[in-house]
Amino acid sequence: MRRLPGLLVALGLAYAFGYLVEPGDTLYSLARRFGTTVAAIKAANGLEDDLIQVGQRLEIPLPARPDFYALVRPYLGAPYRYGGTGEGGFDCSGLVLRVYRELGVRLPRTSAEMFRTLPPAPTLEPGDLVFFSFSGTAIDHVGLYLEDGRFVHASNRGVVIEKLDLPWYQRAFRGARRVPLGYDGTNERAQDHSLGTAPR
Repeated sequence: MRRLPGLLVALGLAYAFGYLVEPGDTLYSLARRFGTTVAAIKAANGLEDDLIQVGQRLEIPLPARPDFYALVRPYLGAPYRYGGTGEGGFDCSGLVLRVYRELGVRLPRTSAEMFRTLPPAPTLEPGDLVFFSFSGTAIDHVGLYLEDGRFVHASNRGVVIEKLDLPWYQRAFRGARRVPLGYDGTNERAQDHSLGTAPR
């Protein structure tokens, strides 16, 4: 799709990523899943009808700001499982990996690696990653910021949405990082620095 960037602008969209069609996928289900429209997917791929095939590569155009509430909603209440990335539960970084994988973004596996390699977020926006150190030394927990001071994470109570300004999160907060859409895990290392206390 050599003309894709201009097409995205014309459609009022910001980004597209490659997606391989899986069994059960339809244009409607993909549009609903990724917060775009059937018309936008068809236009981005030059499709004349609604038929797609398993294994077909599609460019999925996304709005400037994906709906992160919609992306995390299916996982709310899932149990905590160490090393889990979805089957049987999640750990904190596994949840973040899963959500961003839905957007075609590949992230490092651990919260410490994410903190070290992603660029800092000077102010919190939906989709930013918030990092904590409950041990008091190394980064050992990550969540995904939603909005209005709330973030989602895999805690020992499972996947929940909580307020970032609760005292125990304020004390453990070490900073936020922004995930560039299209990030593939090979970007240069971010400057390691804390943003201080979590924004209220």
